[in-house]
Amino acid sequence: MWDKLEVTYEGTDQVREAKIDFLTQEYEMFRMKEGEKIDDMFERFSKIINDLHALKKTYANKDLVRKILRSLTPKWRSKADAIYESIGVSNVTIDGLRGNLKTYESTILTPSLDEQKKKGIALKATKETVEEVSSDDDNEFGLVIKKFQKFIKKEFERKGRKHDGPPKCFGCGEIGHIKPRCPRGKNSKNKPGFKKQRVYISWGGDSGDESTDQE
Repeated sequence: MWDKLEVTYEGTDQVREAKIDFLTQEYEMFRMKEGEKIDDMFERFSKIINDLHALKKTYANKDLVRKILRSLTPKWRSKADAIYESIGVSNVTIDGLRGNLKTYESTILTPSLDEQKKKGIALKATKETVEEVSSDDDNEFGLVIKKFQKFIKKEFERKGRKHDGPPKCFGCGEIGHIKPRCPRGKNSKNKPGFKKQRVYISWGGDSGDESTDQE
């Protein structure tokens, strides 16, 4: 009977020690999560402490306070240093520390985080607006280029058709001949206002001047 009781209690002690080792490791590795609220962090921490207390494993209050302060994320570092210097780990309870940190969280950290979020949203909106404007400018520039290319193409085709067509006379303005072969140019002396010029004719060595006065 006594042997059975010894084995039973020895087994219970082994399980207890294993649980203590596991919870002690959790306690030593405990850290505040990034972005975690103070209340949420204390709930996790309290569960570990209560489970250890149920197994007869306890810590002094100053050790618990020191552990919490060392577990805070970097953004809490200035507050932790202030508590170390002004209050000290021996002069504050774990509940008092929780209230102190909650006050700092609600008055200092939360407004600062909200402001950063607003700036982040505004920056994102500005970036999207700039990208939209840039895209619109690119589209507009592309349309201008296309219109210009279309104009050049039409102008080139128009000039090509002009040069490939029948010749135009720069004398009379009619189509189908050029100025040196203009039929109207040969008869231009019969037109009113035509002035006869002096003509010199030589007959068999004798020279005689036949002149006509200009009309």
